[in-house]
Amino acid sequence: MKVAVSHDDFPAVLALCRAAGTNGYLRSYYLPRFRHAGVELVIGAVFVHPSTPPGAALENALEQLAAVEAEVAASGGAFALVTTAAELEDARRRGQIALVLSLEGADPLGGTSVLLPILHRLGVRLLGLTWNGRNAFADGCDFSGGLTAAGRDLIYRVWDLGLAVDVSHLSDTGLQEVLSLGRGPVLASHSNCRTLCPHRRNLTDSQLTALGRRDGVVGLNQVSFLVRRQHTRDGLDDLCAHLLHIWDRTGGRACLGLDFAREYGEAVSRRRTYWLHWDPSQEDLLDGWGGLAALEDRLRERGFPPEALEAVFYTNLWNFLHRILPGGPVPSN
Repeated sequence: MKVAVSHDDFPAVLALCRAAGTNGYLRSYYLPRFRHAGVELVIGAVFVHPSTPPGAALENALEQLAAVEAEVAASGGAFALVTTAAELEDARRRGQIALVLSLEGADPLGGTSVLLPILHRLGVRLLGLTWNGRNAFADGCDFSGGLTAAGRDLIYRVWDLGLAVDVSHLSDTGLQEVLSLGRGPVLASHSNCRTLCPHRRNLTDSQLTALGRRDGVVGLNQVSFLVRRQHTRDGLDDLCAHLLHIWDRTGGRACLGLDFAREYGEAVSRRRTYWLHWDPSQEDLLDGWGGLAALEDRLRERGFPPEALEAVFYTNLWNFLHRILPGGPVPSN
């Protein structure tokens, strides 16, 4: 089964590795795992933790972008950093693993959209306004407010440049406001169902339906606290329940968000800064990239059709990116 994933933190992981003196981690760590799991396309999130001092947020983001560029160049052609629909096609034809860059939380922009064109030139093709907290653009899911004036301006600028807006982590009010601003491309790269697991990070049924109507994809998140249902013991069955619910509510626009946390701990064993009191090994429900085979098997056991499996595991995200990247079909506004 070919695999495409809408959210992974490899840019931050690679930057941590290179800062610690470990180069070539994309090839030594990620490549064998991606090949074993059938991964052909991954959206990598440039994530700067909100605890980072404002003056250092942009520097941190640029370090991650530089790390990805250097690691792709040193991969021997195994990976391709994709910024257009034509490059996406080329990567698939050449058997390369396509990497697309997103910005998870707009804090590095410093409160305005002025720097967005620069990040666009550096390869960023998707943008989420917030992480869980509040910034100059919007409230994240820990708060109840919506977009600021700067946030609304940023959304318009994002769509003008041809980027997609990622609403994972955004507050309910903010998500609704994004959808009301226009018809530009929107997705939720790593979110589950609040009906099944009542966590504020998950999406309501009405939000899932609205994203489906906008032709946006919703990426299944395998992080345990966003998956577990009450009175159940089978985490894999819970994960399948979320995927099937996303599939039904979005009209078949589910994909794989995954959001593996354990990669941080495997890359840098010594805990630091914001994750001094966070154990990533306790987050993941799936057993790494190899766990996708178990998810596929369980979905087959539950009668999920082969064509739907292919859509979830690969074609839905590939088609979404092909549609929104430059050189692809122009999205209807």
